[in-house]
Amino acid sequence: MMIPRDNPIPALLEFIGAWVSDLSPRHRIDAGSVPAFVPPPLRAIYEFAGNYPLPHTKQWRRPKWAVGLFGPQDQLPPPDQLQVAGGRFRFIHENQGVWWCETLADEHDPPVFSDCLAWQHGDQGMREMCSRLSHFLTTFCLQELAFGARHLFCVDSEVAGPSELVRQRPSRVWVNGVYAYKEPTHSFYLCDHGLLVMRAHGDFWLAYNAERCASLISNAHDIRRIH
Repeated sequence: MMIPRDNPIPALLEFIGAWVSDLSPRHRIDAGSVPAFVPPPLRAIYEFAGNYPLPHTKQWRRPKWAVGLFGPQDQLPPPDQLQVAGGRFRFIHENQGVWWCETLADEHDPPVFSDCLAWQHGDQGMREMCSRLSHFLTTFCLQELAFGARHLFCVDSEVAGPSELVRQRPSRVWVNGVYAYKEPTHSFYLCDHGLLVMRAHGDFWLAYNAERCASLISNAHDIRRIH
């Protein structure tokens, strides 16, 4: 399925529902538990899967610092940890706390700002990295689904395109996605409804949950299991 650029969140949620086979109503967050200032794209994600795989009230807290569905690589904090300052709030942080992303409160689909490139410019300021929160979140969520899959592989050899990595023709899901680095860095492809191919910063990754998808991976390249 191709996620549309004009209104990506409904299709993204549909993809998440298909990818996470045991997702159920108990993994939703009640609308009243999400702060009123949270923009609709982010609110929709919290309400759809914010309690997966454990309640948001137990996520990213001492002593275990457990993460939810959107936290294997970078982290989406639970909604009760979001705080507005100067009309903005932080909502994504890099897994080692090196950089943060923030967006505007009380807006429909606001831009996203990040300080991940600040070190290159010798300052500590936030810079606009993506013009639409919905686009940023689509890239972020797909990345986290890939890194959090039951089976994850990285490709160590040079690859011209995703079709070289799989035995069936992959379909586009989301290409040239902008994340926290201003330029398009992420593209995602799906093979036989179960094998996700991610290209991030020029590197290729293969991810799947269903065991049947193992046979979809081609042996034409050097592929290394991560988990």
